Amino acid sequence: MERYEPATASPDLPVVRAWVERNPDVRARLTETTEHGGGRVVLVVSVPDHDDLVRARTEISPLVDHADLLRFRRWQPSEQEAEWTLQWVLGLMRRQRELALPTEVASVGRHVVSGLIEVWLDKVDRDYAAELEARGDGLLFVAPHPDTGVSLAAGWTREPPRVKLP
Repeated sequence: MERYEPATASPDLPVVRAWVERNPDVRARLTETTEHGGGRVVLVVSVPDHDDLVRARTEISPLVDHADLLRFRRWQPSEQEAEWTLQWVLGLMRRQRELALPTEVASVGRHVVSGLIEVWLDKVDRDYAAELEARGDGLLFVAPHPDTGVSLAAGWTREPPRVKLP
């Protein structure tokens, strides 16, 4: 019968943790788990965005001694976490005129792929965007372009094509 020793912390943990801390824009979460059977510690790097996930895998793997003990996963918030964050932003939207904020949240929604709460401001305001993201505890991000409320139809500059029927 095979014996398994209790898992010990991964020797690559400091290297991976340092990468995660150097790249806060990736919003990576780092956890340790044991492989089935409890023999080896596996580091799991969970990232909400696919492009950032590929970046993390590409950059971290060459830095560690045991790349075979790394796992990369798409991370999504739980329904409850996302709902609480969404309700917090909606509450802010209801009160923003009363609070006389210089920048307002124009719209909010759940990102289809990552599951994070995506916020659009009425204008570019990097400081306010950073404040919202910090208060969102990694569950929301502010879109880089403002939501100006301009209809796509307003951008139509030429006559629609005419179809010639036989």
